[in-house]
Amino acid sequence: MSTPPENLSLSENDTAPKTSRFPLMIIFMILLLDIVGLTMLFPVAAFMVNRYSSNALDVTMMTVIYAAAQFFAAPLLGKLGDRYGRRPVLLISVFGSAIGYVILGVGGALWVLFLSRLIDGITAGNMSTASAYIADVSTPEERPKNFALIGIAWGIGLIVGPAIGSTLGQLHIEWPAFAAAVLSFISVTVGFFLLPESLPVERREKSPIRLNDLNPFSAIGEMVRKPNLLTLLIALCLFNLAFQGFNSIQTLYAIRTFEAQPWQMGLLMVLAGVVVIGGQAFLVERVVNRFGEKQVASVSLLGLAFSQMLISTAPNIGLFIAFCLVGSASSTFVFPTLTTLTTDRVLPNEIGLLMGVSTALTSLMNIAGPLSLGVIYDNISPLAPYLVCTVIFALAAFFVVREPKTVQS
Repeated sequence: MSTPPENLSLSENDTAPKTSRFPLMIIFMILLLDIVGLTMLFPVAAFMVNRYSSNALDVTMMTVIYAAAQFFAAPLLGKLGDRYGRRPVLLISVFGSAIGYVILGVGGALWVLFLSRLIDGITAGNMSTASAYIADVSTPEERPKNFALIGIAWGIGLIVGPAIGSTLGQLHIEWPAFAAAVLSFISVTVGFFLLPESLPVERREKSPIRLNDLNPFSAIGEMVRKPNLLTLLIALCLFNLAFQGFNSIQTLYAIRTFEAQPWQMGLLMVLAGVVVIGGQAFLVERVVNRFGEKQVASVSLLGLAFSQMLISTAPNIGLFIAFCLVGSASSTFVFPTLTTLTTDRVLPNEIGLLMGVSTALTSLMNIAGPLSLGVIYDNISPLAPYLVCTVIFALAAFFVVREPKTVQS
């Protein structure tokens, strides 16, 4: 188990003055470039696989291989960040993404595409390390607002990335992968020259890396044994299970139920991005300051549950889109509040490991959610996934409410 540096606790860091915005601007730029690069592949990934295989399973394996590799690697990358600092781990992670994108663009065989996703998954500490970086440079009061930067980056990326990717893919199917590689190389350059280290030597983990650190289940076990952290991690898993699950069947449901056209689903994605950007930029800080992270997280999860009920009753595509946007608005508050609640319950030299564990658990849910709800969709009813998600989101809210409000010190 990790031990805090001598005479140092999170409560001492709580009194630190507000930090410069410059590191946050740089980390936001790196995040944005990373997300735009990733989302540029969304419109073309299936076409790239179809050059070598027409099996749907091979298309889904692109996601499964990435998520599985990320599950095993993310806790170790988080541990390395706690031990050696965030900056080197982030640079290695982004560089790994660049290499993966180059291999994806070169292609030549199906196994080469799978290899590209494996490499990207093994080095996929981009998001978790960036989250740990934000936690390092933020006071507890600033964390919800600063974690919202990740949501803003995702909102912009989901609007810009697919638009660029589809345009480039129309010209040549490999160009989005090479463009994503260029963005990653730019991120590495920006990070190398402009990004300062966020974790001082005196606040780093002192224990050496052990063979057991290669075992993600050991890292997960270490975190769930932390006081009052287990219920929050369960809530995080339930949120991602349902969120990834219903997103995976959303387009299929709209096509089969309302004969939705591609432009309508594209409109939904753009509007969802706008809602997320607006909520993260203008509402998260104000709402959290007034009501607190715990209350906002639980109400937002209940809002997601309510949105699933609404979606299942939508009589036309217009209301379907509107009800989906209710869910997007609710989800806007979940990540920054749950992340703040969890980081408040570990020591500064454990934040990287916590973010790695959170990423690993999210990777598992990224696999389990689409698979399980896809089976339910095919074998029970197209409406059944939304009813299941209603229950899962409500259960996640229950776990947040049950979590005692205590902070690690």
